[in-house]
Amino acid sequence: MPVSTRAAERKKSNSARFFDVYGSLLTFVLMIVVFSILSPYFRTGENYINLLIQSMPLLLLAIGVSFVNLAGETDLSMGGVVGLCASLFCGFIARGHSIGAAAAVSLGAAAGFGLLNGALVAVAGLSSFIVTISTMFLGQGLEYAYSAGISLWVRDHPVMKIVNNRVGPVPLFVIVSLGVFVLVYFIVHQTKTGLHIQSVGLSQDAARFAGIKVRIIKLVMFVLGSLFYALGGIINALRSSGSIIYSGQRLLLPALAITFIAKTILGTKRANVPGLLIGALMLSSVSTAFTLMRIEFYYSLIAQGAILILAAILSVGDRSVILQEDLR
Repeated sequence: MPVSTRAAERKKSNSARFFDVYGSLLTFVLMIVVFSILSPYFRTGENYINLLIQSMPLLLLAIGVSFVNLAGETDLSMGGVVGLCASLFCGFIARGHSIGAAAAVSLGAAAGFGLLNGALVAVAGLSSFIVTISTMFLGQGLEYAYSAGISLWVRDHPVMKIVNNRVGPVPLFVIVSLGVFVLVYFIVHQTKTGLHIQSVGLSQDAARFAGIKVRIIKLVMFVLGSLFYALGGIINALRSSGSIIYSGQRLLLPALAITFIAKTILGTKRANVPGLLIGALMLSSVSTAFTLMRIEFYYSLIAQGAILILAAILSVGDRSVILQEDLR
C-alpha cells in the first residue's frame, strides 16, 4: 500500500476517532452558540439558571434509568412509578398529612416497585423489558385509581419551599441535585462498588467468576432506580404546583433520550454518569430556546429528534455503520 494512502487512511481514522469522542459535546456547544445568537435572552445568567431548574428532574430520572442500565438491564417502569409516586406525595400533602409522611409513602411505593422488578428479573430470571413494561402499566393504573384520573394540586402550601428556596440566585433543590449527581459519579466511577456494578453490565459471567454477587447488585440497582424516579417525580410535581396525571408517561422518552446521549459522550458507548448532565442540558436547551423565540412547542420536539440523530451520527467512528442502540 502506498505511503500516501496509508497516511490518508490514518488521517481519516483520527478524524473519525475525534468525532467519536467529542461529537456530542461539539453538538451541545454548537447548540448553545446558535441559540445565543438567535435569542439575546438565551445567553443571560437568569436563563442559564432556568436551564438548570428544568434539567434537574430529568437528570434525576436519567440517573435512575442508568443505575439499571449499568447493571446490564432495561427499566421502563419509570413511566408508571414517576406518576404514581408524585400523585401519592401530592395527595397526602393535599389531605393534610406531613411532608415526612408523604415522602415516606411515595419513596416506599417506589422501593416496592424496585423490589418487584429486581425479584422478577434478578431472582426469577425474567426479561427486564417485559417485566418493567408490565410494571409501568401497573403503576399507571394505580396512579389513575388513586387520583381518580385527575391532577392533584398543592398550590400555596409550605411544601413549595422545597423548590422555591434559594441560595443566592440558585434554587436550593438545584444545588442538592447537583450534589447528588457528583456523589453518584464518585460512587459509580471512582469506587470498587462502582467497578463491580459496571462489571455486571459488561459481562455477568465474568462478574460471577470474579466473585461479584450479580443478583444482589441487580436487585439493588432496580431499587435505587425506582427511588430516583420518585425523587425526580416529586420535584417535577412541585415545580408544576401539583402532580399532573400520567406525568411519568410524558417524561419517559426524554429520560431515555438523555441516557442515549450520555452513551455518546466521550465515546464511551455505554451508560455513564457524566454524560447524563450534558444530555439533560441539551434537551432542556432546545425547549427553552424555542420558548424564548416564541416558536410553537411541537417544533422543539422535531428539533430534539434531529439533535439526537446528529449526536448518533457524530458519535459513530465508522461511517459505514449505523449506530444501533438497545435500551441498555
